[in-house]
Amino acid sequence: MAKTTASSRDNHNRQPIMTGWLVLWPALLALAGALTACESQPTAATEPTPTPPLTIASKIASTTIPTPTTAPLPTVNPSPTPTPEPAYGPEYWNPPTDYYGEPVYGGTLRINYEDPLEHANTWGAHSGPASRYRIPTGAFLLMENPYDPLGDVIPDLAKSWELHEDQSGVTFHLREAVQWHNREFFTCEDARFTLETMITGEGLTASSLRHKLGHLVMEEMACTDNSTLSIRFTQPYVTGLFAFSDRRALVFNKAWFLEGGEEAMFQDVSMGIGPFKWGEGQRVGHDAQRFERNPHYYIPELPYLDRLIIYGILDESAQQAALLTHQTDWHWVRNWDQYRVYVDHDHIKTVIRPTRGHLRFWINARNAPFDNVRVRQAIVMVLGRSAAIKQLLNGHGSVGGFAYPPGSKWELPEELRCSVPGWCESEDWQANWAEARAILVEEGFDFDITYPMTVETDLLLQKQASFIQGQLGLLGVKTDFDWPTQGRSGWGDFIPTFSTVLADDPNLGAARYLRCDSVSNFWTPGGPCDENIESLLAQAEVETNFEKRLALAHEIELAAMRQYSSIPVYWRQEAAAFWPEVRGYVHFPQPSGSFLRFMHMWIDPNHLGDAGNAGQTTGVPGGM
Repeated sequence: MAKTTASSRDNHNRQPIMTGWLVLWPALLALAGALTACESQPTAATEPTPTPPLTIASKIASTTIPTPTTAPLPTVNPSPTPTPEPAYGPEYWNPPTDYYGEPVYGGTLRINYEDPLEHANTWGAHSGPASRYRIPTGAFLLMENPYDPLGDVIPDLAKSWELHEDQSGVTFHLREAVQWHNREFFTCEDARFTLETMITGEGLTASSLRHKLGHLVMEEMACTDNSTLSIRFTQPYVTGLFAFSDRRALVFNKAWFLEGGEEAMFQDVSMGIGPFKWGEGQRVGHDAQRFERNPHYYIPELPYLDRLIIYGILDESAQQAALLTHQTDWHWVRNWDQYRVYVDHDHIKTVIRPTRGHLRFWINARNAPFDNVRVRQAIVMVLGRSAAIKQLLNGHGSVGGFAYPPGSKWELPEELRCSVPGWCESEDWQANWAEARAILVEEGFDFDITYPMTVETDLLLQKQASFIQGQLGLLGVKTDFDWPTQGRSGWGDFIPTFSTVLADDPNLGAARYLRCDSVSNFWTPGGPCDENIESLLAQAEVETNFEKRLALAHEIELAAMRQYSSIPVYWRQEAAAFWPEVRGYVHFPQPSGSFLRFMHMWIDPNHLGDAGNAGQTTGVPGGM
C-alpha cells in the first residue's frame, strides 16, 4: 500500500460547528442551498480552541450564525511515498482501494451524531454517546473486521490466540510494548482485571457486559506472564470469542480505575490506548468532542486521520443542516426525510442496506388480559406491517421473523415463518380482522377499557407508536400513551421501542430478547422463565455444527413467535451519508460497527468538490 500525504494536513481543518443548534438550524438550512451554488472557494478555518461546557442559557445568549465552509481544493496533488506493510498483515487489513483509491494521511473527519454526548461510562452505564467517547480512544482484546461486517474477529490487543483442545478455554498472546495515552505500558493484568470487573460488577453501577461473560470462569483467569492471558470457559462454547469484541468490552487501565473509580469512567477520557487521544482542555458533556491522532498507536500505519471531531446534535433539522452546509462530513441516517434530501444532493454520497435495527413491539404478558396467548395472537394478527414500512419508512424496510433481518444467514425461511398464525400478513384483510376480533370476543376481552402504551419521549418513536395505536383502534382496542417510570413495574400493556439485534447469532443476538437474565428482555421478568427456550439456547451455545445450530436457531425463533409477546413490526434499512472526500467507509448492518473507531477512514482532498453523486450510491462496500 502506498502512503500518501495530503499537500497540507490543515487543508481539512474546517470551521467546527457552533453550539446552540436549536437556534441555528433554520439559518443553516437557508445557507445550504447557497453553498452548492457558490462558485468561489472559501478560506480554510483555524482549529477550534477547546472551551468548557456552556449552559443552555449561555448558549442562546452567545449564539452567532456560522458561515458555512468547505475546505479549499488542494493546489498540489499529494505525492505517494512508500509505507511499510500494515502490522495486521494483508489477510486482515485490506482497505477497499478498488472503490476509494489509495489511502491518504492527514486531515479532519467531522461526525454528525444524533444524541448529546452526556457521559463516557461504557462499562457501567453503556450508551451510544459513551461509545463515541471510548471506541476511538480504546481497544479490545479482539475486534470486528472493519472491512467485513459478517467476518470473523481479528487481532487487536491480542496479537494471536488459540482455543484449548477441549474447546473450553482460550489463551491470548498480547502485544508487547503497547502504551496507554499517558505513556504507561499496557499489561496482561489490565486485561484480566477488566474482565473480572465486568463479571463481578464491583465498583460499577451495573456491568454492561455481565450477561455476555457468564461463560468465563473468573477464578481460572490468569496471566501466566505479562503478555499471556489464559481463560477457561464453563463448558465448550462455540461463540466464546465474540464477547471479547463486543463494543462494551474495551480494556481499561487497572490503576486508573482503582484511583478514580466509576467517576473516572464517566468523566475522564484521557486514559486511553486506541488510535485517537482525547483532545486536551475538554470536558465530557460538551456537544463537540475533539480527538487527535495517537502517535504511539501500536499499529503504526493507523489512523490515517490527524484528528476526529464528533458533534452531538439532537435536533434532526440541525443534523441535516450541518451536513448540507458541509459543517460535518459523515452522518448515519435513520430519518427518511433527511435521506431523500441527501440522495438528491449532487455532491453527497448515500449508501443504504438492510440492518438489524427494527421497531420492536412488546405485549406485556404479565398483565391481564394479555397473559392470555390467544389475546396476544389477535393483537399481532392486525398489525399492518407492510403499511408501516410504506407510511413510516417510505418503503425502506422489510418484513421478517422474530430475531433476524432478511438476508441474514440465520433468517427463518418464509414457509416456517408463515406456519405461525398471524406472523405473515393475510391478503384478505377483512377476513383476518374478523378472525382476530372473534378471538378477542371468545376470550372475553374488555373493549371498554383504555390500555396504557408506554412510549419514550422520542418524537420519532412516538410517530411509530401512533401508527400502532391506529392499527389497534381498527380492532376496537383503545390505548393511551403513558411515559416510562423507573423499573419494569412501570411498564404499560404495550411497549414499542427501537432496538438492534447485536449479532447474527442465536446466542449473541436472539438471546438478548429471550434470556431470563437479559436487561433487554421485557417478556419474562416478573414471571416464570421459558424453560424450553432456555434449554434450546443452552444447546446452541455448545453445538459446533453449523447446520445443527441453524436448526436450533429456527426452533428457538419459532418457540418465541408462538408466544406472541414480541414482534418486529419492521426491519429497517439504514443509510450513511458523507461528502466525497471521505474515503474507506464500509457500511455495517448496525450503527455500532467497528467503523466507530474511524481509524480506517481517511480524507482525500483530491475529491473535494466531486459532483455527480445524486441518487442512491452503489458500490460502497457493505451497501446495496
